[in-house]
Parts: sequence; structure tokens; C-alpha cells
Amino acid sequence: MKRRTFTPDQIKYLRDRAEEQYENMRGSRAYRNVEFFIYILIVVLTALSIRSFLAEPIRVDGDSMIPTLINNEDMLVEKVSYWFQDPTRGDMVICFYPGYTESCVKRVIGLPGETVSITDGLIYIDGTALDESDYWTGEIIGNMDPVTVGAREVFVVGDNRNGSKDSRNPYVGCIPYSKVVGRVIAVVWPFSTFRTFERVNYS
Repeated sequence: MKRRTFTPDQIKYLRDRAEEQYENMRGSRAYRNVEFFIYILIVVLTALSIRSFLAEPIRVDGDSMIPTLINNEDMLVEKVSYWFQDPTRGDMVICFYPGYTESCVKRVIGLPGETVSITDGLIYIDGTALDESDYWTGEIIGNMDPVTVGAREVFVVGDNRNGSKDSRNPYVGCIPYSKVVGRVIAVVWPFSTFRTFERVNYS
């Protein structure tokens, strides 16, 4: 077989072509890497936006909401509805107490302008006993003098009335709307205890 030979010009041409193809290939790979990075960045930012502004899973820490919520269950908290409307009586909300950095979950009982009191184990709103039979059937130990809820505030309590630090405590008091960050709409973990929560229809 006759061996093929190349002139110096042909060798230079082939070398230039090989380098050009390598650069094209490397550029294409780099482009794909950048494109993939941008995609991942978009996914992460979207997830963070959803978590920060729309909804967020939060773990129950403590027993202050038993039997409705159990310690170490994961709640799904939606953050959109309070952009357009005020908290409603019966809502389970994530809120921050004044001076605290950790959030807590409580139930809204008193609304702005209402007077809340506790007598013989019953909560009264403006002198009328509150029917809480949809979600609670226990009894509160002790009484509470009347407290009037301020403008753009809510009075919150835990469903475990005798094991909850809440608005009944003068060091907590009523919670400003600005400290209410979302409403509990479901328990999502463990899957075996998955359940959703509708808004309470008080009679």
C-alpha cells in the first residue's frame, strides 16, 4: 500500500481545522454547562420564592396544639390569603410573639375590637360563650379578666388550653397582623396522618 504524504501547507491546514473543531466542541460544552447552571438557578430561586411568599412546610414543635396538631408533624402553611383578607376566627396561624425569634402555631379566637374573657372554663366573646365543639371539647383551668383586642390584632390560643403559652399570658398579649405569617391548611407528614383543615364555621 502506497503511503500518503502531506505537504507542510496541508499539515498546517489539518492542524488548524482540528484546533477549530476542538474550540467549537469546547465552546458548545461550556454553553451547555452555563445553560444547565442557569436552569438550576431558576429552579432554586423559584423554590425559594414559593417557600418565602406562597407556601411553606413547617414542623410542629411542642404540644400546645394537641389534639389538632401533634409534635413533629409537618404542616403546610399558605401565605397568600392574608395578602387579601384579615385572619378569621378559628384559623390556625403561624405567628411570632413580640420579642421572640421562633414562630409558633396558635388558633385565632378574638378579632379586632372584640372583648375576650374566660369564665368557668369557657371563652366568651363580647359576653357570649364561644362554641368550639368543631375542634375542641376540653376545659380551661382558671379564668381570665376581659381583654379587648386592638386594631389589626388577634387574640390567639393553643388547642391544648392548659399547656399553651398564648395571648392569655400578659407577656404575650394580642398578636399584630404584621406578626401573622400564614395559615395552616394541612398536615402533610407523616403521610399516614395526612389531613386538611377547612375554615371553622361558628354557629
